Amino acid sequence: MAATKALVVGSGVIGLRTALELLQRNVRVVLRSSFPPLHKSTCSIGAGGLWMPYKCDDSRIDKWASETLTELLQSLNNSNSNSVMDSPPIEIVPTVFLSTHHNGSDLPEWTKDTRLSFQHLTIEMLSWQNLVLKLRIPSEEDLLNAGYTHAWLFNPPVVDPPRMLINMMDEVQNHPLTESVDVEMDSPYDNMDEVVEDAIRYGCDSVINCSGLGAAGICNDSTLKGGRGILLHYDRSCSRREFNARGLKHDTCILTEEGEWAEHESCYMIPRGDKIVVGGSYNEEDKEQLISDRERQRLEKNAWTLGIDTAKAKPCDEWVGFRPSRSTVCLQVDNSFSPSGLQIVHSYGTGGSGWTVYSGIAKEAVNLLLEDK
Repeated sequence: MAATKALVVGSGVIGLRTALELLQRNVRVVLRSSFPPLHKSTCSIGAGGLWMPYKCDDSRIDKWASETLTELLQSLNNSNSNSVMDSPPIEIVPTVFLSTHHNGSDLPEWTKDTRLSFQHLTIEMLSWQNLVLKLRIPSEEDLLNAGYTHAWLFNPPVVDPPRMLINMMDEVQNHPLTESVDVEMDSPYDNMDEVVEDAIRYGCDSVINCSGLGAAGICNDSTLKGGRGILLHYDRSCSRREFNARGLKHDTCILTEEGEWAEHESCYMIPRGDKIVVGGSYNEEDKEQLISDRERQRLEKNAWTLGIDTAKAKPCDEWVGFRPSRSTVCLQVDNSFSPSGLQIVHSYGTGGSGWTVYSGIAKEAVNLLLEDK
């Protein structure tokens, strides 16, 4: 039986995009969530927004990432074609991923996508290209002295999560097939029995559970862990270092997970929207809700190293969040509630790749529900 009305649990990027996919396919939607999309506790709002598969070991991720890349680029092109619109919440940002060794012989599958203009370069080649590109990146001398010998250079989309979430939420709320939205539930779901009870009460014939880290409790999923992330936010117009080279003018994402700059944790900077986010960490054992003084000092050092003049620029905000991490993504049909007559699909556990796979995974979740394989 094809679904006609679905309860979607979760209002992060995957929950909202799943709701939109259902609406686009003429399925009525009831949306429920413990927190609204812009609440600081949600991983979607705090994420860097960079399209790049990260901390998600699942053989399906390349397909979902490619489909999401297609949607992001189409959205960007459509926005650029309409001059009366404000700048879209998506932009192409040159990205440099630094390495202390030659890592070009075993590249991830996604690097083969020609739309990214991916290159694997020595630091000398990167610096030579930058005579023309004028990217805001550390100098060749700084990179070599820190032990970096190679880099990936590519051109992915970066989203501005707050604006994207607002746009998606507005689209869900204003769609004629949306029957009810409550993203500040007085009594959040504690288990799937409560989800099923609500679905029946609202007259739904199906459920898609996109509750992210909340699924650990709702589904009693002990394999789901929170990968702690920490960020400092700087105003994008803040003072920058010139790295001994005048005329550097293009904002650049810079990332590394090894070497001197990432001795203990990952080190990265992502310009997105009107902010620059500086991180980071990915620790599944750390439950701390606040950034410690020691962590803040490390993030400020990262900001200086990657190009922010921290003598003149101070953070305007900070964020701590917990990515829904799992050995593989849980995207599957749940038949344990068949006697209720409900069709149930779970869709959670994308680690640090939510903004990279959100469209692809939403489409596949709805395909599972509608048996449109």
